[in-house]
Amino acid sequence: MKTRISCLIGLFIGIFLNFSADARIIRLEILSVQSPTFGGLAFGSVGTYEKIFARAYGEVDPSDRRNSLITDIDLAPRNSSGMVEYSADVHIIKPVDLSKGNQRIFYDVVNRGNKGHGAFNEVGGNNPTTAADAGTGLLMRRGYTLVFSGWEDEGLVPPGNNRALARLPIARNPDGSSVVEHTITEVIFDNANGTDLELTYRAANLDQSQAKMLVHNHTHFIGGPLVDRVEVPASVWSYVDDTTVRINREDPFLAPYDQGAAYEFIYPAKDPQILGLGLAATRDVVSFLRHDTSAENPLRGAIQYVIAHGSSQSGRYLKGFTYWGFNEDETGRTVFEGIQPKISGAHAIASNDRFGDTNATGRSYQRHLSAKQEFPFTYEVRFDPISGLTDGIFARCQVTDTCPKVMHTDSANEAYLKPTALVTTDGLGNDIRLPDNVRVFMVAGTQHGPSSAPQTTATCQQLSNPNPHNPIVRALYMALDDWATRGIRPPASRYPRVSDGTLVPSLPQSVQGFPVIPGVNYTGWYNPVDLLDKSTLPNMPIPGKSYTVLVPKTDVDGNDIAGVRHPNIEVPIATYTGWALRRAPFAEGEDCALTGQYIPFAATKAERLADDDPRLSLEERYRNHGHYVSRVARAADRLVRQRLLLDEDSVDIITAAAESDVGK
Repeated sequence: MKTRISCLIGLFIGIFLNFSADARIIRLEILSVQSPTFGGLAFGSVGTYEKIFARAYGEVDPSDRRNSLITDIDLAPRNSSGMVEYSADVHIIKPVDLSKGNQRIFYDVVNRGNKGHGAFNEVGGNNPTTAADAGTGLLMRRGYTLVFSGWEDEGLVPPGNNRALARLPIARNPDGSSVVEHTITEVIFDNANGTDLELTYRAANLDQSQAKMLVHNHTHFIGGPLVDRVEVPASVWSYVDDTTVRINREDPFLAPYDQGAAYEFIYPAKDPQILGLGLAATRDVVSFLRHDTSAENPLRGAIQYVIAHGSSQSGRYLKGFTYWGFNEDETGRTVFEGIQPKISGAHAIASNDRFGDTNATGRSYQRHLSAKQEFPFTYEVRFDPISGLTDGIFARCQVTDTCPKVMHTDSANEAYLKPTALVTTDGLGNDIRLPDNVRVFMVAGTQHGPSSAPQTTATCQQLSNPNPHNPIVRALYMALDDWATRGIRPPASRYPRVSDGTLVPSLPQSVQGFPVIPGVNYTGWYNPVDLLDKSTLPNMPIPGKSYTVLVPKTDVDGNDIAGVRHPNIEVPIATYTGWALRRAPFAEGEDCALTGQYIPFAATKAERLADDDPRLSLEERYRNHGHYVSRVARAADRLVRQRLLLDEDSVDIITAAAESDVGK
C-alpha cells in the first residue's frame, strides 16, 4: 500500500483552479489528498478509495431570479463584477478509479458541519482514514462517491474537528452601518450549575433596557395562555459581553424554577450572515462536481446522478433547499434527482431568514419562539385553513420542473416532537393525498437517534429506546436511488392515517391505545404548533390559532401499529415508544425531547401478574428460543421482500436474535 498524503499536499496546497463565471464555482483550492484512504482497503470490484479535502470559492449574480430571493442579498458586499462571493469546504471520498464507481454521488448534508454517512456504513466521523473508519463499507461497496460541503457559516458553528463549513458575507445597511433587529435565544440548562447563555448572534449593545428575559417550567402554548411564563428582573441577569448573558440562578426570584426551566432571551442583535448563500453554495458545488468537464474537476465525466441524504437539522435543510428553489442550478438543470430528509418531521429551517437560527428546532417546551414551525409543512401546494396561505415545499420546483423524488423518513419521535402528522394531514385532522413523487415513512417505535442499548438518561423517567431506524433508512435510500435513476417504483408510503384509525388524538389514553403500565406515566403530550405573530418583537410573540396534531395509535403492548415495523416491534420483547417524559427536578412531566422509552416485558406470567402488567410476558409469547428466532427471521424476511430492509441487515437482525437469551 502506498499513501500519497505528504507529497500530494505539497503539490496541491495553494493551487487555485479557475473556471468560467458560468460555473459559479470560480476557484477550487485542494487542501489535502489521501490516496488510498481507509488504510488501502479495497471494496470489491470498486477497489480502493481516496479522500480529498478542498475549499470552493463561488459567486452569485444577485439579479438572477434564482438568487434574488436570498434574504438580504441586496445588502451583501459586491465584487468588481457586481457579484456576491462566498466560500465553502468540500470533502470528497471517491473511488481511486472513477470508472469503477456507480456514477452516483451520495451527497450527505452535513449537520452543524458534521458528516452523517455513519447511518449507512455504521461508522462515521469527519475524517475517515483507517480501515476501521470504513465500518461496513456499504456505500463504498456499492460504488458511491461521497460528497460533503459546507452551508452553515463558521461564525455560527465553531470550526475544527474537520467540520465542513461555509464563509458567508455579512449584511450591511446601504450606509455601511450594522443591520440591527431583535431576535431570540433560548436555553434549558438541565443542571444546577449553568449560568451562561450563549447568544446566537452578537448583541448590538449591552443596554439591558432594550432586552428581555423570560422563564418558565412548563409547556406554555397548549390551551393558548402563556402558562407560568414570567419576565426575569434585570437584576437577575447581566451581559458578560456581546456574545454571553449570565444568569444568577441563586437569586431568590428563580427559586420556583427547577433545573429544567426554559429561559428565553429577546435582545437587539447585529450583523447577520446572509444565510441563504449557504443554499446557493450547496447548489453550485454539486452542479460543478456533476457537470464541469475541465481537468480541474476531480469528478469530471464520472457523475450522472446525485441523491441527497440529510438527518435532523440536515433533513430540514433539504426541505428548505427544495422550497426556496435551489434544486434548479443557474443553467436550469436539476441538482438532486432524489432527496431523503430523515427525522425532520414537519419542521422547517431558518436557512433563508435574517438572524435565522438554523440550529433551532421545536423541542419539548423550549424553542417555540426561535424554531421554524410554520406552514408549509408538506410538499403539495395547497391551501392552509389555519394561516389562510397557499404554499408547499414544491411551490417553486413545480414551476421549473426540477422537483426531486422524495423519500421522507421519520422516527416515531417526530410524531410527537416535530408533528409528522402535519406532513400528511391538512392541519384540521384530515388526511391529504401526497404528490406522486413523494413517499413518507415512519419507522415505528423509534426515538430521534436510537441509543446503542437501553440506558438511564440524565433527565428522563424510563430507559432510552435502542430500536434502530437506520436499517430501514438504508433500504429506503437504495429504493430512492432505483426510483430516481432507473424509474423503479419504490415501496408504498407507510405512516399512520386518519382514514384507517392509526392516526388519532393523544387523549384520552384509551383512544391512543397506550396500555396502563405500572410505573409508566402517560400524559398525552405532544409539541403543539400554533400560528406565531413575531411582529410584536421586542415584546413576546403571540400564539394564535392551533393546528390539529395527531399521533400514532398503539397496539395492546404500547407499540405503534402503523409505519415500518422493525422485527423488534413485530416480535417484541418490550414496549418501544417515540416519546418520553422528564423526571424531577427537570420540569417533571414535560416531554423528554429527542428520547423515547424501552419498557421491557416481564420474563414470566407470574412476574407479570404480580406487577399487574397488562402486557403478556416473554414466557407467554414465545414457546422457546427457537420459536422466537424463527418469528424474527420471518419478520425480517418480509421486510426484505418489501424492499424495506437490506439482506445484510436482515442477517444481522436474525443473528442478534439467535445470540439472545429470549426463550432460553
